[in-house]
Amino acid sequence: MGLRPQIMFAGAFSVMALAYAAWFNIIVRVDVEAAQSRFETLYASRAPGRAAVYGERVLAMRREAGADEEKLAPLKFRVAETQIAAQDYARAAVLIEEALASGWARALDPRRRGEMEDALARTHIFAGDLGEAVAIYADFLDRAGDEAARGDGDDSDSLEAFFAGRIAAAADLFAENLKPTGGGEKFSGAREARLSTADRLAELGAFYAMRADGLYAAAGLLSAAYDIRSRTLGADDPAAVRTALILGPVYADMGRLDDAERLYLDAFHAQEKIKGANSPDLSLYIKLLAGVYERQGRATEAQALYEHMRALFRDAFGAQRYAANRLRDRRSDIDRPVSRNFTLPSDYAPGDLVPAADFYVPLSKNAALEEMMIRRAADEGADPREANMPARLAQVISLCRSESGERITLRSGYRSYATQRDLFRRIGRKGTVTPPGMSEHQLGLAVDIDVDGRLMRRSDAAYQCFEENAFRFGFILSYPPGNDYLPGEDSYEPWHWRYVGIPTAQLYREAGPMNKPQEFLAALPCYQERAAAGLFPLAGEPDVCLAETAVVAASAKDDTTPQPESENPKPARKLNNHAHGAGSN
Repeated sequence: MGLRPQIMFAGAFSVMALAYAAWFNIIVRVDVEAAQSRFETLYASRAPGRAAVYGERVLAMRREAGADEEKLAPLKFRVAETQIAAQDYARAAVLIEEALASGWARALDPRRRGEMEDALARTHIFAGDLGEAVAIYADFLDRAGDEAARGDGDDSDSLEAFFAGRIAAAADLFAENLKPTGGGEKFSGAREARLSTADRLAELGAFYAMRADGLYAAAGLLSAAYDIRSRTLGADDPAAVRTALILGPVYADMGRLDDAERLYLDAFHAQEKIKGANSPDLSLYIKLLAGVYERQGRATEAQALYEHMRALFRDAFGAQRYAANRLRDRRSDIDRPVSRNFTLPSDYAPGDLVPAADFYVPLSKNAALEEMMIRRAADEGADPREANMPARLAQVISLCRSESGERITLRSGYRSYATQRDLFRRIGRKGTVTPPGMSEHQLGLAVDIDVDGRLMRRSDAAYQCFEENAFRFGFILSYPPGNDYLPGEDSYEPWHWRYVGIPTAQLYREAGPMNKPQEFLAALPCYQERAAAGLFPLAGEPDVCLAETAVVAASAKDDTTPQPESENPKPARKLNNHAHGAGSN
C-alpha cells in the first residue's frame, strides 16, 4: 500500500509531461516566437539536427507572416550552419546563397562576408559540387592579390592575406576529394564552361604548389585542369603545356616520377611541333625531363638529352659561345650573387642607372620613382642603345605580352640600401621583403614583374613565356621553388627576374644546376672555364664546379649572415678570387 501513492504520482507526472510536450509542439507550430526561442536554445546547445528542424520552421512561419526576405538573411545563414552540421549540404548551400544575395550580406565587413563565402565553398565540396567551390576560391585568389603570388596567407592583418589564408585552409578538402591523376570527369558542363573551370583549377593548383603542405591539393587540382585541357584542346595546346609545367614539379616532389616523365614528354613534343625541332627554347623541357631521368637512375638517357640540348645551343649560338673571357662582367657585378651569405654594403650604388621608361619598358608605377630605374648594363663594344638591360627587358616583355595576351609591366627595379631598409622595417617581417644588403634590387639588375596589375604568378601564361625565353635576353629566375637563399621557409618568387647578361644566362640554361642560380653565379668562373673547354657536367655524376670550387653556396647558413637592421653590414665576400667593386664601370 505504501508504494501506491508513488506509482500514482509517477504516472501523473508522465501524463503531464506528455501533455506538456504535446502542448509545446502545438505552440511551436503556431507561435513563431516560441519556435524561434526553441531554435536559439538548440543552436546554442550544439544540437544541429534538432535545431535545423526548428530553424526551418521559423523561416516558414516568418514567410507566411509576410516577413521581408532581406530581414531573414541572418537567420538563413544560422540555419544553414545547423544544416551543415546535420550534413544536409544541398539545403545549406541554398540558404547560404540566399543570405549572400541579400543587402545585409553585401553590407558586411569583407572578412565576415568572406567567412560566409568560405562556408559556402566548403559546403559545395561536402556536397560533391567541386566546380562551385573552385569558382569561389578562384575569386578569393583575385582578392588575395600579391599574396596569391606568394602562396602565403599568414599575415592576419592584411585583407589580401585573409583570403589567401582561407584558400590555404581548404587544401585538405581538395586533397581528399580529388585524385592526383585524372579528375576532369568531376567537372561537367558545356565545352566553354569546362575550359573556364580548368582555368580556375590551374590557378588554384599553382597556389597550392607553392606551399609544402599543399602538394596533394595541387596535384588533384592541376591534374583535373590538365585532364580537361588535354582532352578538350589537345595535349599540344599552350594551356595544357603550361599546366604540365606546373604539375610536373609537383609530381616530382611527391615521388611520382613516372607521372612527371609523362607530362614532360607531352610538353616537349608539343613545343617541338610549335617551335621546331632545332629551337634552343626546347632546352627548358629537355632539362626538366633529363632531371627526372637522373632521379630515376637512367643516367645514360639523361646524358643523351643533355647532349641533344648542347647540340641545339651549338647550332644556335656557335661552337665558341663561351670562349670569351667574361672578366668584365665580374668587374661590373653583372653576374654577382646576392643573398643572405653574399651581401652588399650599405654604400653600394651602381653608377649607370637609367629610367626604364626611356627604353619603352611598360611600368606599373610613376616613372619618376626610384624603383622605376634600372641599370643600363650595356655590352662592351656594342650599340649602347640596344645591347643593354633595359632594351632587353622591353624586348622580352613585348614578346611575352604578344604570346600570352596579358598585360606585363615593371613593378620594381632598383632600390637603394636605405629604401630596402625602410621597406623591410615597415612590412618585411610580415611578408617576403628581403633585409637590406641581401636584395638583388640594390644591384639595379633585378626586376619584379606584374601581370594584369598584380605580381606575376606561376599559372600566368606570361610566366611560361619568361621561363622559356628569358635566358635569350639575359634574364634568369633568381628565387626558384625550394630555395632558401633568403630568410623564411621558402622564398620562391615567380615574379623576380635577374639580369646576368646573355652569355651567362645561356650558360646557366645549358650547363648550370637546375634551380640553383646563386650557387651557379658563385661558381661561375669554373663553369665558364670548363664550358670554354667543352667540358660540361655529366648526368649521374657530381657537378665538378659545385663540388670542387671553394664557394659557400648562397643557401648555406653560417655566422656570416648579416644583421638586417645594421647600418654597417660586413663587406661582401670575394667570390672565386674575384673582388667586386662598389659600383659599375
